[in-house]
Amino acid sequence: FLAADIGITGANFVVADSGSVVVVENEGNARLTSSAPKIHIAIAGIEKLIPRAQDLAVFLKLLGRSATGQPMTVYTSVLSGPRREGDLDGPDEFYLVLLDNGRTKLLADREKRESLYCIRCGACLNHCPVYRKIGGHNYPWVYSGPIGAIITPQFVGIQHDPWLPFASSLCGACAEVCPVKIDIPRILLELRGEAMEAKTREGSNKLEHLAFRLWAWAMKRPWVYQAMGLIASGVAPGGESANGGPRWIRSLPGFMNVGPMRAWISERDLPPPPERSFRDMWRERVGTGVR
Repeated sequence: FLAADIGITGANFVVADSGSVVVVENEGNARLTSSAPKIHIAIAGIEKLIPRAQDLAVFLKLLGRSATGQPMTVYTSVLSGPRREGDLDGPDEFYLVLLDNGRTKLLADREKRESLYCIRCGACLNHCPVYRKIGGHNYPWVYSGPIGAIITPQFVGIQHDPWLPFASSLCGACAEVCPVKIDIPRILLELRGEAMEAKTREGSNKLEHLAFRLWAWAMKRPWVYQAMGLIASGVAPGGESANGGPRWIRSLPGFMNVGPMRAWISERDLPPPPERSFRDMWRERVGTGVR
């Protein structure tokens, strides 16, 4: 920190009437970054602007209590430019970069513009069962969790990573805890519709439609479902592995071991089907009169 010539920080809020930049943290790294180097550059999205200093107290309470349950975050820095004559610390030069990067386009969308209300408290991440299971590194861009699933497709385009809006169970926990009341499940559904429309225009979802139609046809015919189970049991590896544990399925046979199925198997432990189906065990149980 002492040797750096330039320090770059983000900004949680930018106060319009005074031009002050507010940086909120619990560690103190951002305060060192903004005060020790000779030049401080703050980069903030245009949605971080709030009208007056009087409005700041409301947002600071929301952020601390929703993020970590604190009445106030440990370090709250209100930065109003470079060091003045007589100041003991602070940068010699200060620059504020206001970033659009797709935000103006989102602001024009009346149905989804509330995505920009986000104050980055992380409450939706803490309560999302999908995020807690797969972790933040599985989200492909800056923002993760439920807010990332709706912000990223709108900033970079739904054609990039169109699976993101589908990475949700739509349980609604994110919307319940959001302090600024973003209706995340509704926006996820709208983005899912846009993703499917884009795939239809490109003609890339014909195989998916065919797969679902075949699946629906099989589910309506119990004998087909049972036959599929018998075939799966016959071709899947069984028994125990060398260390005595179950032998997981690492690849699928032939044409099934391609594309999405291969990717799915590569990231998950899939146990082989049991030698006897539940239907067979139930028939035997009913036949013995045991309930």
